[in-house]
Amino acid sequence: DDMPKLRERLESAMKKMENFSRIHQQVQMTITAEGLRIELMETKGGFFFENGSSAATPQMKELLGALAKEIGSIPNHVLIEGHTDAAPFLQQKNYSNWELSLDRANSARQLMESSGLKPEQVSQLRGFADRRLKYASEPTNPGNRRISLVIQYRSPDGSIVPENK
Repeated sequence: DDMPKLRERLESAMKKMENFSRIHQQVQMTITAEGLRIELMETKGGFFFENGSSAATPQMKELLGALAKEIGSIPNHVLIEGHTDAAPFLQQKNYSNWELSLDRANSARQLMESSGLKPEQVSQLRGFADRRLKYASEPTNPGNRRISLVIQYRSPDGSIVPENK
């Protein structure tokens, strides 16, 4: 549960990536009451996911692969969140930002599990659509479109620490 040390370890793993110079500005890590929150924020052109899709780009695959190897080696649970901006999703009928945000979280889970994250480590998938904007004063800012990974604290008995720790 030494989250500062874990953050350093994950940053070190990312620095070894071939595309680190292009990726690092899109990644923010913060320690919260839930654990270590890693936010992978989009750019206007769709840096991590194809625009309007849950199909991951090569950058996302490389980044999640590197993170999954490190996170898979620890016992902590992980929750994965998908977020969109406030622009309405108009590409297909009966598919909205709700579905897109959850599909992206699930896509991230699948990629990470194929790269070292243990399936039993995933505690939750959350799809927030545009309900938790990172940049509330700029609802269409591309940075609102993001995946958040939260490496959760563990209690002494090994269970997940509740969100209101």
